[in-house]
Parts: sequence; structure tokens; C-alpha cells
Amino acid sequence: MNRIGIGIVMFIIAGIICGCEIITVSNSYRNFSNELENISRLMSEENFERAGKLSYEVFENWKKTAKHLDKYLYHDYIDNISADMATLPVYADNKDKIAVTAQIEDIKIQLTSLKESELPYLHNIL
Repeated sequence: MNRIGIGIVMFIIAGIICGCEIITVSNSYRNFSNELENISRLMSEENFERAGKLSYEVFENWKKTAKHLDKYLYHDYIDNISADMATLPVYADNKDKIAVTAQIEDIKIQLTSLKESELPYLHNIL
């Protein structure tokens, strides 16, 4: 009887951890995608100063979020996104629309891949 109880408790703990991962990754994906779209919009409007400030804020927020995501996800994925996020403010400050747009698209692809490949969906488990 104890084994069944321990098994149920372990199953509940695993479910809680998966739930935390789903919430954290989904919220991060949604927030950063929206912020990247804002930066892209500002660059297209040629509001370079605001785009530079926002891209720096997004990078600072990413550094904080990356610490939490490292608990759940592969560090290499997070490091690749961090490297791309770090160059975004530099491109924005240099008023390089093409580089900012390309960098944003690359980051969005990485975020989408991270979300789709790392969440505990049935197709990822099997």
C-alpha cells in the first residue's frame, strides 16, 4: 500500500513540475514575441532611439527569465537565444533595420522551436 501512495505522490510532483514548465515557457514565449514585434514595428517607423531602449530592456528581461528557464530547458538553447538577444540592442543603436529584422526573426524562430520541442506534449514524449 505504501508503494502505491509513494507512486501517486511522485506522479503528482511530476505533474506540478510539468505544469510549472508549461506556464513558464508559454508565458515567456508570448511576452518576448510581443516585445520583439514592438521592436520591429519601431524600427520600421524609424524610431531608432526607442527601439534601442526597448531592445536593451528586452535583453535585460531575457537575462532574468533565462535563469528560470535554465531549470527546465537545455542550457545550449537558452545560450543561443541569449547571444542573439545581446546583439539586438547593438544593431538597433546602429540603426541597421535589416540586421534588426533578421535578428528578430531568428530569435522568434528559436523561441518557437524552444516552445514546441521542450514542452511536455504527447508527440515529444513518444
